[in-house]
Amino acid sequence: MGPKIVSLTPSRETPGTRSQLIESGLTLFSQRGFDHVTVSEIALSVNAYPNQITHHFGGKEGLFVEAACRGVLRAAKKAEQRTRRSETPEDHTRALVSYLLGPADRFVMMFAEAMLMGRRSERLQTLVHQTLDLLHEAGEAAMVDTFMRTGWTAHTSPDAITRGFWAAIFGLAVQKAATGMAFEYANAEAVVLMMLKINTPDPD
Repeated sequence: MGPKIVSLTPSRETPGTRSQLIESGLTLFSQRGFDHVTVSEIALSVNAYPNQITHHFGGKEGLFVEAACRGVLRAAKKAEQRTRRSETPEDHTRALVSYLLGPADRFVMMFAEAMLMGRRSERLQTLVHQTLDLLHEAGEAAMVDTFMRTGWTAHTSPDAITRGFWAAIFGLAVQKAATGMAFEYANAEAVVLMMLKINTPDPD
């Protein structure tokens, strides 16, 4: 039996490395965009090696998509928390839209880009689908809870309302990604008015 070979290169892998890489990627990508962040600086920020990103995510695109998924789910949860004291359906809707297209717009934008990247591989597409399912499920549950707490009613299902809401939000994000234009107040207001029309029952 030959001598045992011992690596002289210390391992930088820790149980939390994967999650740390996602968090670092989320911070850097949301601040500077996909094209202006390198794999090396993400790895360095958590004391990892660049090849660990390839190992865990298949490369920069995979890390970006996972970071975008985490970011938009977190933003959605914060948006919902901001609406719990809303006094009217209009206040509720405006609070959601103003947060997602305001302070959280960089996370919405990231996920819009991730959705487009999802076309490039089945794995990325699956991540995007799973995240959309989670957004819809969480949104539907939150809406049912809101109706129970407030007594508000709607003339369509919570599922339909939630899907329509996110379709409108991501539609504006894709538009911004394609044109480079800022979110416009008129577009945000259009989403509010659309959702109020969906939410409000027809008068007897």
